[in-house]
Formats: sequence, C-alpha cells, structure tokens
Amino acid sequence: MTATALLGMWLSGNLYEEVVWIPRLIADPRPGTLVNALALGSPVYFYLPWAPISLALVVALRVRFGGEDAGARRAWNRTTAALAVALAVKVALITGVNPVFRDPAATTDLVHDRAVLWAFGNGAAIVAVALALTHLTAWRRP
Repeated sequence: MTATALLGMWLSGNLYEEVVWIPRLIADPRPGTLVNALALGSPVYFYLPWAPISLALVVALRVRFGGEDAGARRAWNRTTAALAVALAVKVALITGVNPVFRDPAATTDLVHDRAVLWAFGNGAAIVAVALALTHLTAWRRP
C-alpha cells in the first residue's frame, strides 16, 4: 500500500507539471522565472523524496514477494523496469533541461524549446509511472 501511495504522489506531481506548469511555460517562456532548486516553493521538496524512495521500496518488495510465482515475478520485474525508466527520464530532464528555466540569460526561444522537450519527456515519465502502478497492483488480483 505504501508503494502504491508513493507512486500515486509521483504520478500526480508529474501530471500537475504536464497540465499546469508546462503549458504555462510554453505559452509564456520567461527566462529565469523558476525558483532555485532548494528555495522555498521549489517542487524538489515534493518530487525528489518520493521517486527514489518509491523505487527502493518496489525493489525491496520485489525481493520479498517476487518469487511467489512466474506471474508475480513478471509483474514485479515490469514494475521495477518502468520505474527505472521514469527515474532515468526525470534525472535527464532535471539535470539537462531544468537549468535552462533558471538561467536569466537564456533566450525565450530556448526556454520555449526546452519546455516542449520537458513536456514530451515528462509525458514518457507519466506513462512509465502509470505502467508501474498498473503492474504493481496487477499481481495482487485473483
């Protein structure tokens, strides 16, 4: 249940970015408007803890419960793989794209282009986390 709740938080955070934050940034690409990563109001405090904790918890649960049968092993392996993809995408976006949003010297065209890139990458992360949630809960069904 805890893993499901944490993945739900991760998914809802990404959905918020996709529906609220990214369209606003695409429509009005002002350089330097994103707060610093560790400043008050930064989304880091909402997203950062849940993604790695979720992955670690799912891996621990996979070790504990993944050997029951072949179906359970497949579900746990798919869950873990989907989360690894989501985490890799988010790390690439945060380290490669996100700094442009904080750079006051960036051009509006660059901010716009990076926001579009973020939208596609974030969409891939949303699909991966949703798949992980689906596989995580699927093994429990009768």
